[in-house]
Amino acid sequence: MKRTQILGVNIDCIRLGEAINILSRPRIKIFTPNPEILLESLNNRNYRDILNAGDLMLADGHGLLLLSSLLKLKSKLLRLIFLFPALILFLFTKRPYKTVIPEIIHGSDFMLVLISWAELTGKSVFFLGSYGDVAKNTAVYFKKIHPNLKLAGYSNSDPDDDAFAAVQHSGADILLAAYGAPKQEEFISKYFEQLPHLSVAMGVGGSFDFFSGHVKRAPALFHYLGLEWLWRLIIQPKKRGKRIFKALVVFPLKAIFFSK
Repeated sequence: MKRTQILGVNIDCIRLGEAINILSRPRIKIFTPNPEILLESLNNRNYRDILNAGDLMLADGHGLLLLSSLLKLKSKLLRLIFLFPALILFLFTKRPYKTVIPEIIHGSDFMLVLISWAELTGKSVFFLGSYGDVAKNTAVYFKKIHPNLKLAGYSNSDPDDDAFAAVQHSGADILLAAYGAPKQEEFISKYFEQLPHLSVAMGVGGSFDFFSGHVKRAPALFHYLGLEWLWRLIIQPKKRGKRIFKALVVFPLKAIFFSK
């Protein structure tokens, strides 16, 4: 399986069908690097090492598609010069940018695929993290649309020994951890080997918010154009403003100058 690197973090150059095939491996950790995660890893060597120990690294965000193409240029000056023209073209067509990473696979989309796969293969799923009743409501939602899904349990416990004990007691085959970066990846890294019954552990960020109905997902047009960030800014300006600035401005510049 071919991989590339952005800011020192491995990214799988993979299509959805190939990613699904990897689910049949005995035990895998799935992480979904996006601009926010990559920026966090830049100044956190331990977190970067945790990410690079992931077995399936899904490119989650159109910014990775754009930057992976620019990084083929060895000259950092040329990367900077071509950044703005590349960005303008990117708004109209993604085809020229799929030479390194062939497909963006959003974590929330792959979570849907993973749960469908779990129902098909008889795997049980544990929903962990978020806040309030979000994990519970997410579990209820998926049990409703996948009646044959084996529900191992759910918990909004903090990422500590209590959460570990809940997952351990459940005997779950698949763990979905929704603590956000870097907590979810750190939790998975710390406890994965102590949970031998797990076949898949995946960090899913804020995906529970979508499926519990707490936050509305971007319309299809925004999704197609790679403008999910704009939709999130519209509906959550205070929460998302700073994070989106980092993703749109800080991340490209850091990636240009600090990636090999």
